[in-house]
Amino acid sequence: MRIFAYIFASWRRSIRRQLITGFSLAALILLLGFGYLLLKQQRDFLHRFGEERAESLAHALSTASTSWALSNDLAGLQEVVQGFAKTPDLQRAYFLSARGEVLASTNPDEIGFFVTDPISRNMLASASRDAIILSNQRNLISIAHPVIAGGRHLGWLRIEMTRDSANANMSTLTNAWLLFVLFAVLSVSLMALFLARRLTRGLNHLMQVANEVERGRDSLRADIAREDEIGVLARHLNRMLDAIEQQKRLVYASEARYRFLANHISDVIWVVNLETNRWEYISPSVEKLLGYTADETMAQPMKETLTPQSYSNIQGWLDERIKLYLNDPNRAPTYTDELEQRCRDGSTVWVEATTHFAKNDSGALILLGVSRNISERKKTEEHIHNLAFYDALTKLPNRRLLFDRLGQVRSASKRSGRYAALMFIDLDNFKPLNDTHGHDIGDLLLIEVARRISSCVREEDTVARFGGDEFIVILNELNTDKEASQTQAGGVAEKIRSIIAKPYLLPIQQAHGTEPLIVEHRCTSSIGVTLFLNHEATPDDIIKWSDMAMYQAKEAGRNQIHFAAPAPASP
Repeated sequence: MRIFAYIFASWRRSIRRQLITGFSLAALILLLGFGYLLLKQQRDFLHRFGEERAESLAHALSTASTSWALSNDLAGLQEVVQGFAKTPDLQRAYFLSARGEVLASTNPDEIGFFVTDPISRNMLASASRDAIILSNQRNLISIAHPVIAGGRHLGWLRIEMTRDSANANMSTLTNAWLLFVLFAVLSVSLMALFLARRLTRGLNHLMQVANEVERGRDSLRADIAREDEIGVLARHLNRMLDAIEQQKRLVYASEARYRFLANHISDVIWVVNLETNRWEYISPSVEKLLGYTADETMAQPMKETLTPQSYSNIQGWLDERIKLYLNDPNRAPTYTDELEQRCRDGSTVWVEATTHFAKNDSGALILLGVSRNISERKKTEEHIHNLAFYDALTKLPNRRLLFDRLGQVRSASKRSGRYAALMFIDLDNFKPLNDTHGHDIGDLLLIEVARRISSCVREEDTVARFGGDEFIVILNELNTDKEASQTQAGGVAEKIRSIIAKPYLLPIQQAHGTEPLIVEHRCTSSIGVTLFLNHEATPDDIIKWSDMAMYQAKEAGRNQIHFAAPAPASP
């Protein structure tokens, strides 16, 4: 182990050794890899060629022996098989009857025997009409071809061929490749030795200059009159030594700005010049957030990276915050806002932007920011909102949102003096469907009913699921005349009653991936309607009256509409 540690340490201390070893190993690995792929492709080609050749030979023998087998001329059949005996790489060829008896063979001693090995038994039991590869080994391939005439299975033609020619070819190619690899690695090593000697002479001089400068000889400079990369490096080293003091001053001047960015880094760090409205810096992590590289993003105006609403929001508070900063730059606060940005693929992403005003080295007003992806948080908030205000099955407003909408409609009615209406809808024969086919089918019916009801009302109206198979519809801003409003509400109610009464085709999923069973169901509804105006009745009273009207519709024979009577009087 100590010997290996010494060799490794010695290798690490010398660029010359690293170059020679690295070049040699790289050349060796590349050549070995390339040669392996090349030889593999050649071997695969030769194997495929051998398979195709064997299949072609089997097919030819099958075709040539068909007429002899059909006429039961065993001598002619043997002559045909024997005629292929001198085919290169052919080890064995024989004709088998359907019962497994050898009728003809390149080895006459086999004639009259029956084959009993498992491969042959499987071949005889096969109903295939195409050639079958019985064995495909490195040195041998065995193929069987059926002999068929007029739909009659006469027997099998089986051949066995060696891969001696292919293997010999591969052995020759491998030996030539190994010799080439050895020659190439030696050539690369010699070239690497020459380049390493030339390179390290200049590097040693630069190392000596760097060591002397480190000891305090600040005025010492490299003296290499070369035009290659070593010469360029030497000139850059001299310019670097000249610029060290200037770089120190720039580092100190920007230290406060970069300290802020480092303390607030989340996902994307950015700096925008508010006087030119152009980006000064964007961190590379913006590509993960938006799909654009940093350079692509910096080429876009800020307006192009935001949605119209978010850009409008920024314009709303930007001037006010700039004034606060300019009035007292020493007390500039840090702001946090939620913005929606555009991505390369057309989607949008929500970010939380932490921003701070400052001035750059030239005195221009800049805005420094750190943006953090909060899309998942926004989705969670939206999900919580949906759970709180919407029915999970039908996606309609639930009771909580229904009462909020009802309050808004009452307030709107008070302002405009127009009537509004509330319909209480109950499905007449929902329970039998649930009892017969289960709750999953019942849920499908409720979803379809919700869709049909929603299609009958305006966008400003409300359709809510009140519970079970009960729905509520609120019609807003009908008319200032009560009779006209009742006519409008009655028309919508009739439209809803008619569309609910149309047949439903509900799929029942079957086991084992079979086609679903379609159940046709007919469902009617009883609808109670209440007109209201202003704040003349409480939300609970309006719903109660509609519920009572709905039950009156059921008692009258179902599938009917009934208005609450007497309806609340107008003020």
